[in-house]
Formats: sequence, structure tokens, C-alpha cells
Amino acid sequence: MSKTVRACAKINLGLRVLGRRPDGYHEIETFFQSVDLHDTLTLEFIERPEIQLEVVSPWALPPGRENLVYRAAELVLAHAGLRAGVRILLEKRIPVGAGLGGGSSDAAATLVGLRELFQLRLSDTELHRLALNVGSDVPYFLMGGLCRGRGRGEILEKIPSLLCGHSLVLVKPSCSLSTEAVYREYDKLLEHGWQPPAVQLWRGIDCANDLEEAAMRLCPQLRELRCILRDLKPDLWGMSGSGPTYYAMWPEPAHTEIAASALAQQGYTVFFARPTSTGYELVDDCRVD
Repeated sequence: MSKTVRACAKINLGLRVLGRRPDGYHEIETFFQSVDLHDTLTLEFIERPEIQLEVVSPWALPPGRENLVYRAAELVLAHAGLRAGVRILLEKRIPVGAGLGGGSSDAAATLVGLRELFQLRLSDTELHRLALNVGSDVPYFLMGGLCRGRGRGEILEKIPSLLCGHSLVLVKPSCSLSTEAVYREYDKLLEHGWQPPAVQLWRGIDCANDLEEAAMRLCPQLRELRCILRDLKPDLWGMSGSGPTYYAMWPEPAHTEIAASALAQQGYTVFFARPTSTGYELVDDCRVD
């Protein structure tokens, strides 16, 4: 008995840092959009009450409790009081340290997959609560589509899709960035009098990213990538989350494919993607906007 779940990546259409919270985290406002670049998780019932996690990935990832998939599985099994266990195969395609939410999406897919595998009577509210215990942006992937995120990203409001018909490229340079490092650099910039960028409205959404300058300080090659993308004249483009991945989108797939080819020839890691209406996909239940 097994279940297979696709865990979608996300992009951030802008990210504003509203201030520092008493708990030390940053208060943000952002717009999440899920895309069809995905990891795949296969969850299989085993009788022994344990979690067996195998990771197939081009990037080094821990197979134990340091992995969000393992932590999500632990939470569900403990919450449900199950005496059985699960074997999980995680096949990675979403780059690590890229600002695309791969680890959080994998955790959300694990929660959904286990509910399906064991036919658990977990409400969406209970699943959301478990997701929040794993990470602040894990709950988003239980919803997917276009959502406004507030707080640490966990206060979510679903809004109608604005990207119907668009296709996009996700472009990653050779560097990787940790969210913590980018926020530390952002705080340093503020201490030295730096001002966040002006509002950049697109269809009513502020697509400016307050973390972009900090990311460029840590990964200078982003400045060149930024210029290349601007010259390609996309309908919308920007850095996703804490970077270093950029997104660029066009309403015509032919333009997107031309841009993807040009960027790949310049040595960037490039993914062609489309927006999705959900953050996960049970196999044979794929929905694309």
C-alpha cells in the first residue's frame, strides 16, 4: 500500500519586510504562487513503527530528523497514535537553497500523503496546525495557487489567479543562499541607512522584494542576471523569496522557451514552469491554471 504525491515549488511575487517581531522573526507581506516544478514523494506502509527516509537528490540532504519530511512524518504518526510506520522515497528536482520552498513543500506533501495513506480523520485545520509546527511557510503548500501571506508567511488569504495563460522560467545562478544569512544582511543594510525599493505594482500586487539587495550583496552575480532578465523584456520578473532564484514570465510560451534557451546557454540553471492552482498534487490529480 503506497501513495505518491508531487510537491510543487513556489515563487514569491514580491516580498515586503514590515519589521522585526518580539520573537526575533521578521514580519512580512508577500504573494506566493505555486508552480509545476516539483519533487516527488512515494510513501509506503510498513509494519514496524519507524520512519525510513531515502533521498535521491543531486544535492546533499540529511535523511534523518534534520529533514523536514522526517519531522512532518514524526508529527503525523505521533498525533494519530499509529503503531505502524512509513517508508518514504523523496526524489528531488527543486533546487536546494534557491528560494523556491522545496523543503517546506516536501513537508506539506508528507502530511497530505500520510493522511491519504492511513485514511486518517485529520481535518484541514488540524493539518494546518501540524504544518505550522514544521515551518512557517509549510501551511501555504497545503493551499497553493496565488495567496497573500502575512505574519511569518503563515497567515494566508487565497486570491484569484492573475497568471492564467502565463509560462515562466526559473533561473538559478551557481550560488545558494540561506534565508537566515539574507535576513542578517538585510538587517545590516537597514542599520546603515539603506531604504527598501519603491512600490512596483503589477495587476494590483506590489512585486518589489526588500531582500533583493541583501541577496545581491551575498551573491554579486545576481546583478548581472538581473540585467540579463531586464533586457529579455518579460511581462513580470523578480527574485523569489530570499533568492537567489529569479522568475520571469511571458504570456506567450514561445517567448518563454526562447528566453529559457538563451539563459541556459549562458550557464544558468533554468527550469520552464507554469503556475498551478494547488501546492501539491496526488498522482493523477494534476491541476494547472
